[in-house]
Amino acid sequence: MNTTFLGVLGGMGPLATADFLRKLVKKTPAEVDQQHIPVLRYGDCTTPDRTANVIGAGPSPLPQLLAGVRFLNDHGASAICIPCNSAHCWYEEMQAASSVPMIHIVNASAQQVRTKNPQARTVGVLSTFGTHRMGLYRKTLAQHGYEVASPTDEEFETLISPAIAMNKANHWSEAEHLYDAAAQRLWDRGAEIIVLGCTEIPFGMERQCRTAPSKFVDSNDALVDAVLNFFADAPGAHIAA
Repeated sequence: MNTTFLGVLGGMGPLATADFLRKLVKKTPAEVDQQHIPVLRYGDCTTPDRTANVIGAGPSPLPQLLAGVRFLNDHGASAICIPCNSAHCWYEEMQAASSVPMIHIVNASAQQVRTKNPQARTVGVLSTFGTHRMGLYRKTLAQHGYEVASPTDEEFETLISPAIAMNKANHWSEAEHLYDAAAQRLWDRGAEIIVLGCTEIPFGMERQCRTAPSKFVDSNDALVDAVLNFFADAPGAHIAA
């Protein structure tokens, strides 16, 4: 029997990958184990920091990203997703090295903005500084016709980057007030919905997302939706109808 596998290029960070897999299982319309999507996970948590490389302060993660792409291709993945936004700075190089489609988390998030708030015109984005510096969300959201509200460099330095570091150290509650302040700056700039464009930010914003789910797009959740849509149409897919 031919099996349709989802390849997950993870480890950036480990908790974000686990969160993606948990959300994938919870949102899959399955009644038995056999109706879930078979998953092949490649989790290299030693991949160099993406933001550090973007700002010229660390080695490139690309060699290890490409090694993961090759592994997943060689072991039968039918599509690949990466539950890390900043890794998509090297999306074109990875897709060029892959013989199977790579599902883009930023495109998925832009689509979920439209689904959650069809009337929105201005979208705020909370992300790593690397994702911001490379303009991943700014370019994609602009292509979809949105204005983008972004944090300032000072807000990255004093609010967002420290909060993400707290998440990575499992200090989620300590990060919450920093995310609150950063989100409020974006609301003040006219944001009508905010994309959590780093897959670790939702851990520090669980209360906010739970209280007002229509006001936030969790990029990991958006990636899950894109994966489910892909496999619903894939030949030999094991997802339930």
